[in-house]
Amino acid sequence: MNSHLLKIIYPFILLLLVSCAASTEKNAQEQGSPRLDAQEIYNLSTNNTLRLISSDFDSHIYFSEDGSMSASSVFNENFDYGNWDISSDGKLCLRFSIWYFGDVNCYSIYKDVDKDEYMFFTSNGALAYTATVSPGNSQRMKIKTKKDKKPVYVRESMARGKEVPQTDYTRETVSPAPPVTTPAAVPQFSTATKEEVKHTVKTMAKDCAGCNFEQADLRQANLVGANLRGANLRGADLSRANLRRANLEGADLSGATLLSANLPGANLRNADLSGSDLSGANLIQADFTGATMTGCILDKTLTEGAKGL
Repeated sequence: MNSHLLKIIYPFILLLLVSCAASTEKNAQEQGSPRLDAQEIYNLSTNNTLRLISSDFDSHIYFSEDGSMSASSVFNENFDYGNWDISSDGKLCLRFSIWYFGDVNCYSIYKDVDKDEYMFFTSNGALAYTATVSPGNSQRMKIKTKKDKKPVYVRESMARGKEVPQTDYTRETVSPAPPVTTPAAVPQFSTATKEEVKHTVKTMAKDCAGCNFEQADLRQANLVGANLRGANLRGADLSRANLRRANLEGADLSGATLLSANLPGANLRNADLSGSDLSGANLIQADFTGATMTGCILDKTLTEGAKGL
């Protein structure tokens, strides 16, 4: 079979393999598949290689005991690094450096009762991957040691041999997110306190295409997926702001400060970034096509997969 034909039928083979497993978490429970608790997930993953397969994903992932991971795609030979952990409610959480825009995704894991495989389910109960495990670094992947020593969920306790309290998974509840009201226009703040202004501006910036935020203090603002298309952010301070997948197309960011800002997957097409400072920013897979970059500082930025730079 030639390589061209294999590339065409390969996704359908994967889809067929995945379809044989339970398609939802509820199906898995009805079939009697046991859910792995935190300790079992730790034992399954630590210093082992898991092969995760879905209709559009097939990769080997090596889980180092320090919480770092190395990943290699079987189909297109792409490679990535990242971090993993175990949440307090018994889910395996993965964060790749480049894949999935660096988002954190957590999965409930069930053992397939009919096969030597595992099933990964998303928070809404959909099947994300089927997985097989092999001991050690079976693919001999390069390993990047995790440098940060920040507190983790429960993996660190397990590594030290401490007992982890179990969770009653049958009683999991998810609190609904509070509704967010978006103002139609930027109000005047002549009588508001400085802190009230900061809070209001940061809230409005989550969905305010074409708004005027010139010289605004947006430091450490949570603007994930924000719609700031065509906004005036001239001279604004967005240091350490989280702008992952934000829409900044055509925005004026001239003279803006974006020190260590998080911009993976952000849309900056045709934006004006002249004189802006993006030192230390995460620009992975961001799109700068047509952007004005005159005098822009890009010192120590992460630019894997970025367009237009």
